[in-house]
Amino acid sequence: MKRSLLAVGVSALVLVSACSGGSAHPRPTVSHGVTATPASVPANPDRLPDPVQSPIPVGSRTLYTGSGRGAGGLTLPASAGKASSVTVMWTCAGPSKFTITAAGAALAGSQCGDGSGVFTAKIPHAHVRRLAWKFSAADSVMWRVVVTQPPGNQPHSS
Repeated sequence: MKRSLLAVGVSALVLVSACSGGSAHPRPTVSHGVTATPASVPANPDRLPDPVQSPIPVGSRTLYTGSGRGAGGLTLPASAGKASSVTVMWTCAGPSKFTITAAGAALAGSQCGDGSGVFTAKIPHAHVRRLAWKFSAADSVMWRVVVTQPPGNQPHSS
């Protein structure tokens, strides 16, 4: 099951609702009453479902794939800073939130639950130029993240 994103304060962020195929109007994440319990949360982040629920379009480039527990981060390749946007897909499990930030600005985030939800956000060029991203989560939260550059995503002229 895919869920919508929780917008976390970036007015220029274009959110993509996995349920409706896209929306310029962010809708809050609905947890559907899912509460993570030790029995329902996988013991290892690599056992979470793959956040890429359908094939990545031909021509897309995978910029980052990773998993972890609690806080973490990534540095996108320099070529990502020239893209007009990137797409971030994630799943997380645990009793609290998962948030992605760059240079202190929130890019996207969600509640976690049992890890069955998949979240997607399209991050525009203005925020892709910030290549060092951080993941904020409680130590009890496990996550898997995939960052892709969509096909035909031509460099943005700055």
